[in-house]
Amino acid sequence: MTSRELCHRAITFRRPERLPMSYPSFGVCDLGVFAYTAPKEWRPSRPGQDEWGAVWRKTEVENMGQMVEHPIQDWGQLAEYVFPDPNAPSRFDRMETQLAEQPDMYAVAIAETVLTLWERYYSLRGFSQALTDICLYPSQMHSLLERILDFHIRIVRNLSQRFRGRIDAFFVSDDWGTETTTLVAPPVWREFFKDRYHRLCDAIHDGGMHAILHTDGRINDLIPDFIDVGFDALNLHSPTVVGIEEVGLAFAGRMAFLPCIDIQHTYVSGTVEDVRREARLLLEYWGTRDGGVIPTEYDRSAVGAPPENVEAAYRAFAELDMKQCGAAYRGAERII
Repeated sequence: MTSRELCHRAITFRRPERLPMSYPSFGVCDLGVFAYTAPKEWRPSRPGQDEWGAVWRKTEVENMGQMVEHPIQDWGQLAEYVFPDPNAPSRFDRMETQLAEQPDMYAVAIAETVLTLWERYYSLRGFSQALTDICLYPSQMHSLLERILDFHIRIVRNLSQRFRGRIDAFFVSDDWGTETTTLVAPPVWREFFKDRYHRLCDAIHDGGMHAILHTDGRINDLIPDFIDVGFDALNLHSPTVVGIEEVGLAFAGRMAFLPCIDIQHTYVSGTVEDVRREARLLLEYWGTRDGGVIPTEYDRSAVGAPPENVEAAYRAFAELDMKQCGAAYRGAERII
């Protein structure tokens, strides 16, 4: 099987012949992320600015940085705000070159700045102001979210038309959890976001792609909604925060998972044996005998993980392979 077929089978629970993985440090990269960019003709007006007008500050540590300025802090600024053009052909040129070099890889399209609905909204308004908008400016918030959603739906349609089946998945990124609970109450999330994610997932599926959601924090109360709106897979960076056993018992087999070894705890400060144990639990509880899991590597330099832990994760997943997937449920009653 090619890498594309392995990942397709894992996400749709059709028994891949081996465990697909994305561990580029060890030359195993069944799944690849390909970014669409700002148009070539776009130029920032100041250092660190993205095409939406948010300004980012970065340190010497290799990561995406932090937003420090927002272009629509006052609603009066919206009238003059110019939204990015989703139809600019040049924003897909780099993807086209990279895809041609990796014809057998499962291709996931992602925004260069990663942000999608909620995170893009607060990039425009500021995080604290965005939370305040829910109570003070719900009408304006709905209207601005519609504009952001429309941009992403147009991006999805352009990807489908330009690449005609070569893009396998579209990556949505919005963190919805704190360390202990959801960022907003589920009823609030449903009022502002559920229907919009549903429409985005519909567009992704209409384009022949899987819908993958990255979200961090303790988002357990929203996972049923993520399934309802049509997400095919969750990418989680901190599995111990949601509870490996808890999430597996409730949701394994209902959607696929693209997990990392926990980047807040195990990956960074655990022992090699801790890493190996977590890898085994992820396959046992988040996988099934038919698939449903694609382990992914996280850039160790961004979080300071020791190289031996990265290698331990890769070796454990490679050795355990498909035979460990779903082992927690064999001979036991499932809790769904």
